[in-house]
Amino acid sequence: MPALPVSERGYTNPGLLVETGWLEEHLRDQGLRLIDTRSAQLYETGHIPGAVSLAQHGSIPRADNGDMGTAEAFSSLAEALGVSAESTVVIYDAPGAQMGMAAWAFAYYGHSSVQVLDGGFEKWTAEGRPVSTTPGTYPPGHFEAQPVEDLFCSLDHATSVHGSPGTIFWDVRRPEEYNGTEPGNNSRPGHIPGAVHLEWTELLDPETRTFKPAAELRSLLNSRGITPESEIDCY
Repeated sequence: MPALPVSERGYTNPGLLVETGWLEEHLRDQGLRLIDTRSAQLYETGHIPGAVSLAQHGSIPRADNGDMGTAEAFSSLAEALGVSAESTVVIYDAPGAQMGMAAWAFAYYGHSSVQVLDGGFEKWTAEGRPVSTTPGTYPPGHFEAQPVEDLFCSLDHATSVHGSPGTIFWDVRRPEEYNGTEPGNNSRPGHIPGAVHLEWTELLDPETRTFKPAAELRSLLNSRGITPESEIDCY
């Protein structure tokens, strides 16, 4: 069954998502910056025409302690990707977790015009839309990152609010990572004490790989105690 249009799913901020049809119509827009967050290998086998590869330019900068990298480091990355203050940034994955991380990072570093492709590359190709193996390029951008600190939960902040009423830690990883049976890339198995688990993939429709309507998401989140009046810290 086809997914409902984004505008009909009841989201508070539907502009955070773009649909495949819209993107195909706007691929040649001068201000568009399309960023592929899959691996460099997958990008080389085929990508949306014009897209640049995040993996081929680096990764979202992080500090040694896991906090976010400096504004200067992100500015350099954004400029290498061709992003300027006036750019419209559209990010896609297969879909995968990297698209959310990259979109959030742009928002954290002060870029308000950033969107995620609903359904990602998987939906794009399933619909028979064009694919290219020619690397995308944009002129170097001019970007001055201005971190929005309220969007980030630092290690210090997490420690200070852990266990506080009205604060929820949401673990979005695989169940095996949460319960510690398969630690993956984590140096220590398990999860933050008291954290609730809801894997990020459960937010997507299993058939279309698009985000579920707002009512379904709200019900799913409420079932885990993730409510609007709480402070939600995700990892």
